[in-house]
Amino acid sequence: MNPLLFLVLLAGLLKIQQANAQCKIIYRSQDLTVRTDQDLVARPDTGNHITSIESRGILSKYLVVHYEHTKRALIPKKEIWGYIDSQKTAWRSYQKELFRVIKYNEGWVEYVINRPVGTRLTPTYNAVMYSRTLDSPIRTNWSQAMADVPLGHIIR
Repeated sequence: MNPLLFLVLLAGLLKIQQANAQCKIIYRSQDLTVRTDQDLVARPDTGNHITSIESRGILSKYLVVHYEHTKRALIPKKEIWGYIDSQKTAWRSYQKELFRVIKYNEGWVEYVINRPVGTRLTPTYNAVMYSRTLDSPIRTNWSQAMADVPLGHIIR
């Protein structure tokens, strides 16, 4: 195969994948919808095409948002509920940290966040956290998250 033809085909394939993978900023939890297979998706966005969203770290108040036609923008983490990345993963911004939503069944929400092991900074583990709804506080264990549920109430 001609190497030039191979490079052109590879570049075209990468361009198609980038066009299909659009990030979306979510300002309210009501902007999320649940499909029948329990994946969280955002309603269609008619604004600028976002190519990537990056966190500037745990201590930062801002997310760096790269748009297709402009260089970048800084968005305060307090002003948004979260975002959906190019792999269709929902992330929630809560107390300047980003939590990945892994399960939502309208009874409770399950999140994952990377935490360092001990005092070391390089090795991390996935810490599972919970909340009652998409807008309630995130807690470290399920019973703390469900503390406001009345006794006898059945959670699915």
